[in-house]
Amino acid sequence: MEKQSYINALNWAFLILKKQQQDPEIAQYLLLELTGWNLTKLTLHQQELMQADLQQQYQKAIQLAATGVPPQYILGNAWFYGRQFKVTSDTLIPRQDSEAMIAQILQDSPVANSLLELGTGSGALIITLGLKGKYSQLTATDISAAALQIAQENSHRHHVAINFLLGDLFEPVANQQFDIIVFNPPYIADNEIDLMDQSVLDFEPHQALFAVENGLAFYRQIFQQAPGFLTPKGKIYLEFGFQQRGKISKMFQEQLPDWQIEFFNDLANHPRFLRIQRKEVK
Repeated sequence: MEKQSYINALNWAFLILKKQQQDPEIAQYLLLELTGWNLTKLTLHQQELMQADLQQQYQKAIQLAATGVPPQYILGNAWFYGRQFKVTSDTLIPRQDSEAMIAQILQDSPVANSLLELGTGSGALIITLGLKGKYSQLTATDISAAALQIAQENSHRHHVAINFLLGDLFEPVANQQFDIIVFNPPYIADNEIDLMDQSVLDFEPHQALFAVENGLAFYRQIFQQAPGFLTPKGKIYLEFGFQQRGKISKMFQEQLPDWQIEFFNDLANHPRFLRIQRKEVK
């Protein structure tokens, strides 16, 4: 294999991805992640020849990316809130959209006795909260044993003690109450499939993406069950699709008239997550 310079390898990768109608910016992302460099360092070394093993690794990564495999799955890691988390096809890739919800939780309740995350996936959300806040007890549930294994590996990587429990939503924590409950539920409706990125459909776990009742089934279930699992001053935070605010608000008013709800926008200023609590709570 003839050695390439970094800039030639990058240009080759751009062309391959563009030809396959994939985002060409993935080429630079993969190269920076594989080298551990920032853009400035890449610019300084761009004319140098790549080591053979790195060049082979990069070419293999680009070939996978050309088929639509998300770069985070190729690398086995994704960035969230400034830290890397292991991800596999058993877990959703954590999104920047969720960072706004984490920031709001830390602003509202930087200290609490107990925090529960439902459907933890990679564990990125609860681990970040455990690192940034002061919570005495962290608990996370997931229906997928494979996802819980990844979450446990991430908790060990970041040295955060979490009680991981296998089961559907609240089932593993029967008769317990929490000060904070966090959930990024499946909320995509079947009729929205045509609007989704193909790589998400092809590679990310569908049970973490789709929900019946036009994507609203989990909100109905949470509104029904959550009050029994919250302490008197407890709060629950839920992500949702940016077009679902109106329907969720109507459902909430019907199911929890004695509670209050507040909606928040994500970093792109789209409605993205909500907080509910009893009306007397300030």
